[in-house]
Amino acid sequence: MMIPLTVGIRLLYEAQALENHKTGKETMELMNGWRVKYGVFTLAVILFCLIPMAGAGAPQQGFYTILVDPAHGGDDPGVMSDKLREKELTLNLALLVREEAQKIPGLQVQLTRSTDRTLSIAERVKAAGTMKADALLSLHVNAGFGKKASGYEVYFPGFRQSVPGGGDSSPIIKDMARNTSLNDSVRLAQRIQSALETVFPRKGRGLRDAPSPLWDGLTIPGLVVEIGFATDPDDRKRLTEEQTQRAVARALVMGLRDYFRKAP
Repeated sequence: MMIPLTVGIRLLYEAQALENHKTGKETMELMNGWRVKYGVFTLAVILFCLIPMAGAGAPQQGFYTILVDPAHGGDDPGVMSDKLREKELTLNLALLVREEAQKIPGLQVQLTRSTDRTLSIAERVKAAGTMKADALLSLHVNAGFGKKASGYEVYFPGFRQSVPGGGDSSPIIKDMARNTSLNDSVRLAQRIQSALETVFPRKGRGLRDAPSPLWDGLTIPGLVVEIGFATDPDDRKRLTEEQTQRAVARALVMGLRDYFRKAP
């Protein structure tokens, strides 16, 4: 690119010299002045072109925003068992996840709520779009299935089997985007499950697909993580321990890190 540019400027000056009836000597003096005047310009342009090329081979660090949703809150306490309150536990975990994520370059965690306040499903869904999140993680505590039920569960959106027909292709395009996010949700669920296994060995109850209003219209990977059973004495005891909560938060962040590192 530089050769045509410099040649073009040279010819311009030569044409100007001929037009002004300058001699060969005068023309050379004019050209020498041009060389001094534009030498720095040429060097600057070359450096400008080479600097981006030098960094082109360096790996680019991705930056991802994860929206963590502490379930319930405010007027909605969620599961209550003994001293455990779901809304309090999920909030504590979410705050710890945000803290742990700050140690991982490229990960940023936003929360649907950072205090004990009432938040509707619609407001939680809206937050995912407003914050332009790359993934959504909703934290819950389980209950029921008898006092012997224990362990953690990871839920992802179920796949839709039908696509609206007709001549309009927009539903098909939306469904394709939806299916992509569902596949990504499964991959994310696998990473989160593997990470939680380090905290609760052999306590995983499997990956499950289930409907949730939280996922309506969602086109990013989304999961619901049931950390444990409040109705199980052992689970309840561990979940109320600060050390366990920190370990769970760290595991969730590691799962997110591994997912985004291997994202296509």
